[in-house]
Order: sequence, then structure tokens, then C-alpha cells
Amino acid sequence: MPLITYAPLRQHDGSVYEDVAAHCTRPNRGDGRYTDAHETSHFVSSEIRNKHAGKNNAFYILKDRAYVVDHPPITIRDIGRYVPSSLRGMRYDLYFVQQLKHWNEEPLYIAEELNCYTMGGSCALDDRKAGRSLERTDAVAGALEFSVYTAALVMCVEQQTKAYWNANADFHEAMKYLIRQGLLTYYAGRDQPEWQSQISERFWTAYSETSDGQRFQAYIRSYVDAGGDVLCQ
Repeated sequence: MPLITYAPLRQHDGSVYEDVAAHCTRPNRGDGRYTDAHETSHFVSSEIRNKHAGKNNAFYILKDRAYVVDHPPITIRDIGRYVPSSLRGMRYDLYFVQQLKHWNEEPLYIAEELNCYTMGGSCALDDRKAGRSLERTDAVAGALEFSVYTAALVMCVEQQTKAYWNANADFHEAMKYLIRQGLLTYYAGRDQPEWQSQISERFWTAYSETSDGQRFQAYIRSYVDAGGDVLCQ
């Protein structure tokens, strides 16, 4: 299924925070604006999935638009094998080890997390533009980390399930968009002092300077075809 229109449930002020909330029956409130946007994005994905029955996942990307994509026949455990130890950030253990019992058979959950971290980061960037007081948290770091993990998902699909790879243009359209937006979100906010941390800087160093990181950069550049605006920051 290609990009779909997903209408809001109520009017909103056009901010990222309220855009996401307006598309959710019961949006998350009270955990900080960036976290609320992240968690509400999960709720929106669930509501869209429930309206499009089948083996699929959904990614709401703002402005009444969402991707709905069938899961490839791989597991999250499979994806984890494509992530080198040097690029296993602080979120790796939670999503690739601890949560396998819940999500292993739904590999696009990794891309959903990328989208949700991107929505949280986009909310932070939108708040900065609007002159709001900024939260002191690693607002954009998750978007970089999960861009890498989603690239590993794409690698896994390419190498392990050629039939799905060749037959699912919707998968490619969505993954290219999500990876690109995740990286752009990270680059737009990585130098903001309130959003920096030693842990996020270590992951950035691994991504930008190690041989594993450079290999992933090359793969993303080839797959996304986004040019230097995404990868050469």
C-alpha cells in the first residue's frame, strides 16, 4: 500500500506536537513534549494498523500522511546480526535483546522506532523554531541511532529475502524516506547544547569515523540516493 491520507481527529495549531496528537484517539501527555510526540506516534501507528488489517506496520509522517507497509519475512534477531558491535548504541540492548519476546516477528518495529524518534526530534526542532524553552535531553540522538538500525533492516531484507525485496516498492519508498528524515533531523539538532550528551557523541564518532560507520554511510548513500546533504555533515 502506498502513502495514504490519514485525516486528523481534531483541529490543531500546525505544530509538530499538536499535529501528531490530533491524529491519535488518546495522545500521550505530560512526559515532556519530545517524549509525548514519540509515544503518541506509536499510538497513531497502532491505530492505523488496526484500520488496515493484515501483516503490516504504519508510519505517520505528519501533514495527514502515513505509510502502510507489509512486514518482510525476517525477524528483529536477524536484523541485529547486521549491526556491528561498534554501532550498537545505548538503545540496542533494549530493542534487539530485551524486547525480542514482544516484537521479534514484527521486523518493521525497528523502522517504527526510527519514525517515532524522528517525530520526537522534529518536535524539538519545531519548538526551537517557535522560541519555546528547550528540554535538556538527547532529543535527536535516537534518530541517528535508529537510522543505522533501519539501514541494517534494509541490508537484511536485501540479502535474505530477494522475493520481498524485488516485489515491494512501498517498502523501499518508506524506508528511504524514514532514513533520510531521521538523518536530517539529527543533523539539524546535533549541535544544540541542550540536546548533547557524551553517549550520543560517542555514537556519532563511531558512525562518522570508524570503518563500520563509513560502510553504513556508503550503503545509505547508495540506497537512499540522497547525496551529501544527508551524509556529509
